[in-house]
Amino acid sequence: MRTIILLLICFLSFPALKSQIPDLTGTWTMFEMTYVSDQGTQKMTEEQMKAEGAVTEMFFMEAGKFRQTSNMSGSGTLDTYEGTWKLDGNQVVLTLKIGDRMMDVVWKAEFRDNALNLSRTSPDGSLTIINTFRKK
Repeated sequence: MRTIILLLICFLSFPALKSQIPDLTGTWTMFEMTYVSDQGTQKMTEEQMKAEGAVTEMFFMEAGKFRQTSNMSGSGTLDTYEGTWKLDGNQVVLTLKIGDRMMDVVWKAEFRDNALNLSRTSPDGSLTIINTFRKK
């Protein structure tokens, strides 16, 4: 009997869990970037990004296609990366072509107050980057 009740609770709560995942399809523009390290927290606000001409846009397209344009690599140009995207629990997995290689870039995703927060931590745990986007 306990198994049936547990299965019923899981079945009934699935739509609620699914509704917490935002519809990522569309264009998302970064408006805030935060670095957290042992030395403290540094934040680049929307106003600072505009003043410096910093731009990052992510295009989550139908059928799992993805494109990112950004001028924040330090190259001084607007770089474009293309590939695919998928949701895996609370993670967004981007498979991008960088040079001649395909590379998976995994972001922890959190949707709050109509904003999408994508965060990653360096392998040694010393730096976390949090990029905050709004849908266009």
